[in-house]
Amino acid sequence: MASAKSTVVVILVLVAVASAAPFARGTRFGSAGLDYRFSSGELYFITYDSDYVSLDPVFRAGIAVLPNLAVGAELTLFNTFPDSDDIFTNTPVFAFGPLATYYFLPALERIRPYASAGGGATYAFVWNRLGWRTRLAAGVAFVSPWSVGLALEGGWYGDWSQYPRWNSGSHKVELAWTSGSTWSVGLRVIGFK
Repeated sequence: MASAKSTVVVILVLVAVASAAPFARGTRFGSAGLDYRFSSGELYFITYDSDYVSLDPVFRAGIAVLPNLAVGAELTLFNTFPDSDDIFTNTPVFAFGPLATYYFLPALERIRPYASAGGGATYAFVWNRLGWRTRLAAGVAFVSPWSVGLALEGGWYGDWSQYPRWNSGSHKVELAWTSGSTWSVGLRVIGFK
């Protein structure tokens, strides 16, 4: 598995290339927002999800490859805000992966409904666990004349992760797959460049 330093270097190089490349005006975008989630499944129960506020920061960056289709990446941090502990000593679970977004109206429109689909890897530093995520979402962006917008979004994602369990038959701890499912509603601030 690649080291964390190598992964960070690769991500920073890709961001630098995307920022410096001479793309046509209006073909790059970024967004930051929060999702409020309603989670269920064994994965969320095992990781003491109830100890955290159900607000997850979400960051996206993308490039238009067709007039209405953008590809990019999404970074979500969940279990970010502890319910009672100190936020500065908390380490959230990171979810990072590719995302495709299709806009249903031309770029000049001020109201732009869209749909997104993606997936990626999740990593929990505290438990040293790697997992996988799929995501489907739909929303509507309200874009101002200054290429800045506000978006409302609803979505679903599924998570799969390994978790250590005691096997009474073999008398040892083994890794088993657990899963969870989440519905979310979110608010985004979007900037087009």
